[in-house]
Amino acid sequence: MLQETGKKIIILYILQILRKYTDAEHTMTQQQIADRLRSEYGLEVDRSTVKRNLFDLIEAGYDIQYTEITRAQVNRRTGEKEENTIFTDLYYEHDFTEAELHMLIDGLLFSRSVPYRQRKTLIEKLGKLSGAYFSQRMNHVHCMSSDSPQNPELFHTIDILDEAITAGKQVRITYNHYGTDMKLHPGRNPDGTVKRQTLNPYQMVATEGRYYLICNNDHHSTVSNYRIDRITDIEMLETPVRPKSQVEGLEDGLNLQDYVYQNLNMFAGKAEKVEFLIPQSAVSLIIDFFGKHVAFHEQEDGKVSCRLQVSLEAMKRWAVEHANTVRVTSPESLVEEIREELRKSMALYDL
Repeated sequence: MLQETGKKIIILYILQILRKYTDAEHTMTQQQIADRLRSEYGLEVDRSTVKRNLFDLIEAGYDIQYTEITRAQVNRRTGEKEENTIFTDLYYEHDFTEAELHMLIDGLLFSRSVPYRQRKTLIEKLGKLSGAYFSQRMNHVHCMSSDSPQNPELFHTIDILDEAITAGKQVRITYNHYGTDMKLHPGRNPDGTVKRQTLNPYQMVATEGRYYLICNNDHHSTVSNYRIDRITDIEMLETPVRPKSQVEGLEDGLNLQDYVYQNLNMFAGKAEKVEFLIPQSAVSLIIDFFGKHVAFHEQEDGKVSCRLQVSLEAMKRWAVEHANTVRVTSPESLVEEIREELRKSMALYDL
């Protein structure tokens, strides 16, 4: 006979069993649950006890799926036939499907900002959100250590930024660059002291495997993007952030989707109308980068004219990178800047 503490805790053990051993592809019967209670927790219970506790879990709102089967049986005391309903094919409906968990894990595997140990820990935690069968497959997932140096303060920085953005407060940071020793080195003032910057943080965004802070440097009037993995020694201040309406580039607010497309690789700057030509075969490339934000016009010579709103600095760098495919035609000031960048590139190879 179960002791009183055993009776009270049995419902939690049943929930643990369902979470660990069941999913839509792996169901259990009431008897199998009773067997697990005996083998793992040393509790001897009958199916009616399992059924009663299952019903309590379902009534409490736990997402337990099951099939009802009604069977006729003879009452041993009265000798009369009775109908008995049992629960079978029981499984716990996990918050994430295996496909969704795979997508989240893949995102961490290919993240270039999250430090190796934290990536490994997060992946292990994600694996536990499903059952034992998914966890077994996790043995085939290998978290590669990063080829680039990592900032151990990343998660702390994200926490403080999240708090500051929510509270509408400024932050003070040290912004760093990497040296040939593979370590972060702080920016410095002309007198050699570490340069501390006061920022007005508005939004964090993850793109191209990196975390960025969309903000305004308190000494400037324009919007800026800072690599969060290069920020150290962050502190939240008591002073309120500068309103977005007072920042060039954010006067009309921040539409995050438009902003990311207009600031390729997070190079900040005022978005302007840009036109460029590509061959028909490069349409997929353009859609990969700009999505629905680009307007196409097919020309008679087989070329495709493209128009979109984008940061000129971002477009210059992107166009130089894809100079073998993309030819910018407008505005003329941007065309000349790209020509100068290409001249510099050719000079490096004595061309």
